Amino acid sequence: MSFEVKAASIGPLFVGLLLVGLLSFLASAQQMPTLRVDVSLVTVGVRVTDSHGREVPNLTAKDFTLFEDGIAQNVNFFSNEEQPVSLGILLDRSSSMVEGGKLERAKAAAQLMVDSAHSGTEFMYIPFDDRVEVSLEFTPDRESVKRQMALTTAVGGTSLYDAILIALEHAKHARHGRQALVIISDGADEHSEHTLQEVIHAVQESLVQVYAIGYFSKREEEVISRGGDQLVLLPGRFIDNPRVVFERLAQQSGAAVFFPSSDKALQAAAERISRDLSTQYTLGYYPSNPVPDNRYRRIKVTLRSKGLKVRARQGYVLPNTAAESPPNSP
Repeated sequence: MSFEVKAASIGPLFVGLLLVGLLSFLASAQQMPTLRVDVSLVTVGVRVTDSHGREVPNLTAKDFTLFEDGIAQNVNFFSNEEQPVSLGILLDRSSSMVEGGKLERAKAAAQLMVDSAHSGTEFMYIPFDDRVEVSLEFTPDRESVKRQMALTTAVGGTSLYDAILIALEHAKHARHGRQALVIISDGADEHSEHTLQEVIHAVQESLVQVYAIGYFSKREEEVISRGGDQLVLLPGRFIDNPRVVFERLAQQSGAAVFFPSSDKALQAAAERISRDLSTQYTLGYYPSNPVPDNRYRRIKVTLRSKGLKVRARQGYVLPNTAAESPPNSP
């Protein structure tokens, strides 16, 4: 049944009352506080291995339980199939990479990752020294990426933290829900304008997985392995230990870190990262507490089956852009 009210049938008094009511509502609405909440799907890449370190296939959503701050979450998205990713490759082109031809071998490893990625993957390429250059924005054109890598030459120092922050900012415009960065570097950060804590917080907000290949010479490895969280440079200057930095970034983001000691191990690390990205399970959920509060939220993924090992990011920050207080990181 349908009906219509013709304009001629509405009396002047009714129209007047309607206008008064509408104006009154608008006036009161302007005085009411407005709460706007954007609920986003949180995606978590999960790698499952057995006691021998082999990937475990064919699991289903029912095999997983996902917690945020100790509260079980509904898994709204699940995939156990190979998926394309948005992959950013950060290549250290500092002058120390010339030593022993490390830069050329690092470029070959990076090109291997491009060749072995899922067919739908898009790539971003950022070479860095004490300056950071976004050589290529995200593109599916593998040949263009490999050509840019081939043209990379070694100069300058190391601004690792600035490079990561720029890459994370560009990752916001990625096409795929799953995003990862791969860093290949041989040195500690000496020239960045930003700090490691800023990088850690940005990683927590981004949900990007950060893989790292610490490609040190034998001499560099000896110095780094003897140091603690920081290393001492002459004259008495302290810098972050790159091994510790890479481990923290990988652990926070649910990724992996490698320290190859040979050309063969470097190639194996590149192949391992490619396989790691293609064999992960992807879990997605809408947080039961959707209000952005700039607070670090801990994530834990468990399995029904015993004896299997799970690797996933430890947590994330749902940023509240209106908050004035500093973030509470673990």
